[in-house]
Amino acid sequence: MQTALFKKTAVLMEQNAVQCSLYEDALMANGFDVNVAKTPLEGLLQIKEKPCDLMVINIEIAEESFLEKLIHKMQCEKTTKFMPIIGLSIYGKENKKNVQKNLDAFLTKPLSIGKFIETVFVCIEKKHDDS
Repeated sequence: MQTALFKKTAVLMEQNAVQCSLYEDALMANGFDVNVAKTPLEGLLQIKEKPCDLMVINIEIAEESFLEKLIHKMQCEKTTKFMPIIGLSIYGKENKKNVQKNLDAFLTKPLSIGKFIETVFVCIEKKHDDS
């Protein structure tokens, strides 16, 4: 299922320490170097410093309008426009339509790690095919 044999890099924006550790471990077990960010600004700085292959963001981490602008910026920049962005939320899709429409995938917590990893590789494969 993995799209390449080389290590990929992900930025994980998650404030909950337990969930962060869970997602980080799952990504690392599937060949990712993971940079954890506690705020969207920290995540943005990490991505600008070193381009990544994936961004996973708890969309409760910041105000919805800020996240919309952040995601739009990522999709417009040359170095990040093919980087999949996966949103995670404890709220259903109906409550986060404005942010969700700009994501490559949206998962509602709690979620299985198998579904999470499957979604990661489907999104990476799709972005790779689009590029």
